[in-house]
Amino acid sequence: MAASSEDLQGRIAHFKKLKEKNRHSMLNSISLQFRHMAQGGDGTAASEGEIRKQYYPDWSTKDFQTVCSVMGWVYTGERLYDPFAN
Repeated sequence: MAASSEDLQGRIAHFKKLKEKNRHSMLNSISLQFRHMAQGGDGTAASEGEIRKQYYPDWSTKDFQTVCSVMGWVYTGERLYDPFAN
C-alpha cells in the first residue's frame, strides 16, 4: 500500500511547521525515524519503538523517501543503525 497524497502533504506541512518553530530536538528524532524507514527499516533507529508499524502501517518505503526528499533529509548511503537488529 501507499500513503494518500493528503497524508504525505499533511505530514510534510506538520514537519515544516515544527521547523519554523525551531523544534530541532523533535525534528532530529523524526528525521532519524523517517530516514531509517526510507531505507526500508521500521523507525527503531531513533530508539523510540517500531514507528512504522504503529503509526504508518499503510506507508511504503517510497512514501518515506518522498518526505525525506522534500524535507532535505538524506537517507541514501550508509544504512542507519537499528538497535533492535540481531
